[in-house]
Amino acid sequence: MGRGGYAAVVVASLVCLLSPGGQALARTRRPAPAVIPVPVLQLEQPMRDYRAYVRRLLGTLQVQLAGLSARLRSGDVAGAHSAWLAAHLTWLQIGQDDGAYGAFGDIGRQIDGTAAGLVQGTADPAFSGFHKVELDLWTRDDLAAAAVDSAQLQRLVARLAARKLGPELPMNPVGLSTWTLRAHEVLEDALRDSLSGNDEYGSGTALASVIADVAATREMITLLAPAIDPRAPRLVRRARRQLVAVVGAAQAGLVDGRWVAVARLPAAVRERVDAAVGAVLETLAPIPDVIQVAGGT
Repeated sequence: MGRGGYAAVVVASLVCLLSPGGQALARTRRPAPAVIPVPVLQLEQPMRDYRAYVRRLLGTLQVQLAGLSARLRSGDVAGAHSAWLAAHLTWLQIGQDDGAYGAFGDIGRQIDGTAAGLVQGTADPAFSGFHKVELDLWTRDDLAAAAVDSAQLQRLVARLAARKLGPELPMNPVGLSTWTLRAHEVLEDALRDSLSGNDEYGSGTALASVIADVAATREMITLLAPAIDPRAPRLVRRARRQLVAVVGAAQAGLVDGRWVAVARLPAAVRERVDAAVGAVLETLAPIPDVIQVAGGT
């Protein structure tokens, strides 16, 4: 969803009251306070901290993917499953997946894109990355293919890790405005892709992905809190409570150490997860309007 979808709608509400003399009086609700633009300078340090956060996770991810390849070479299926999940969750914690708002463009889609929109679907040469390896491991039970695709995934992540993050995460008004959108779009992507089953290729780990998305969202709102708090004093505190509720609801999908696929969740569990995600999305939705970067578009 774009910024305009969250613009605050202020409705002048006329309340008619009868005075003791029988005269109708009209009162209007006070208009919302004017938005105070956030100076670019105020967001420069949060962006530096976010870039450092991304660098740390990319370093962790490279180590995890090397472990995944080692398990595949040794034929350790259970170990490969665990290694794939750990690496995928680290990627999701960055908060820049394959979605339309991801900062990493084509390489992000190659790392974590789905087969949606590809002419040949999962057989298309353009289908690669985490979900290709997931398909190999869980649906096709093809360790040889998983090893090849995992090696390709390693190369993609190494290419991304070698890049300077300035072009992807620029410290200018437009770049900072785009970056602040991720505070709510990460969980929107989770709702659209993971909780719908659209990015399910056999692992059944959508709820684990949602928890990783919560971690990314929590990092974003922590970094942005100094800009949000003076403009929306209760927003960050409320969002943090609601993020805890999302994690609690999602963890109900972990049964005997295994994640239950979204399609197989009991209706009550699914409803609690959907409600928890919906509540926090409602809280986070105003952030693009609260944080209007001075000079941004």
